[in-house]
Amino acid sequence: MTAFASLSALVRALFALWALLLCLVNIGSAVLASVRRRLRFVAPALLLFLPVYFLWQVIFDLSLSHRGGAAVPVSIVLGGIPHAVWLLAFALLTAASAILFIRDLRYDRTFLTPGTIKLFLDGLPCGVCCWQDSGRVLFSNVCMNRLCAAVTGSPLLNGNQFQSAVSAGILTLDGTVWRFSCREILIDGQRLHEMVASDVTAEYAKTQALERDRAELARLNEQLRSYYLSIDDVVSRQEILQAKVNIHDEMNRLMLSTTAADAGDEEELNRVFSLWEQNALLMCMEAGSDRDTRAIGSLEQLAAALRLRLVWQGELPKALSERQRSLFFSAAQEAMANAVKHAEAKTVEISFQETEGDLCCRFTNDGKAAPEPVTFTGGLRNLSLLAEQQGASVSAGAGNGFTLTLCFPKHQPNG
Repeated sequence: MTAFASLSALVRALFALWALLLCLVNIGSAVLASVRRRLRFVAPALLLFLPVYFLWQVIFDLSLSHRGGAAVPVSIVLGGIPHAVWLLAFALLTAASAILFIRDLRYDRTFLTPGTIKLFLDGLPCGVCCWQDSGRVLFSNVCMNRLCAAVTGSPLLNGNQFQSAVSAGILTLDGTVWRFSCREILIDGQRLHEMVASDVTAEYAKTQALERDRAELARLNEQLRSYYLSIDDVVSRQEILQAKVNIHDEMNRLMLSTTAADAGDEEELNRVFSLWEQNALLMCMEAGSDRDTRAIGSLEQLAAALRLRLVWQGELPKALSERQRSLFFSAAQEAMANAVKHAEAKTVEISFQETEGDLCCRFTNDGKAAPEPVTFTGGLRNLSLLAEQQGASVSAGAGNGFTLTLCFPKHQPNG
């Protein structure tokens, strides 16, 4: 069998190139293992590198000897080995080097390494960076580097400076809204600073739309509240106008009756004068009590419809003004509605208590006691807002049943 040294120069050159490539592969394996801190794989790479390099040197030495140089005895001995043995040795070294190198390359795909983490974070649509107290940046992904360049005009080299540049928390860059959040983390006993930049364009747009809707809703609520407050005035003016029409018609009828009466008929004159006297009394009564009578009648009708027994403990105080009376009847309606709806009451008692500073109207039902504290919502909240307009107060308490109290301060103008 032909010895390796007897092969042609071209074949030996191919073996030399093969050895050189194996040297590079093993060097690459050792570098990859060291970068990834897999030190137990550095030694096998070096152990494979040494025989390959040695064989490459033998081939180089044999080439020099064929050109008239003196070969080293070891090279002469190895050169006399059959070329098949050399081929088998190179095949084994190649297989071992390839297995080691491929294992190092596939390590990132099967294990978590700094490289795989960096690759993953660079693919995120949000920015991430981490730095020390001194400002030295330990890590930043592609997105954060791009944001830093857009905000500061320079690369991300100091985390503290970049944090100061985005202290507003929310920035708009090229039509995209970014939210920057920072926190401190502890890794291996070392305190680090972490910043995350998130794309909140869609959320920001929805928030702005929600704020506009809330402002519009607040405006509409204010208009509705003003309209609700003005209803009483409109009704009052309408009733006054109707009363004026009734008075005008009655006065015309009386004047026509007086004109048509026979001056010589004493009985007819007495009848006309009696009509004048009665209508004068009725007009005086309409000015004060007729409206209260109609309102009390409406409460009685509501109580009958709700199957409630309405008990009055005393008469409606005459010290109440028109606006205060209107608020009183609104409170009575709300108390009756709540007594049926929430307390399942059968009786509502209306009482009055007057002190030196206040005049309080109480509406007590005999239904189920409400849980403490009572939350003012819906009609009770609207009633409290109306009371505030007049300087009055509304309170509620649960004792033997449920009591709604409306207090008007004395010696206070009510408009």
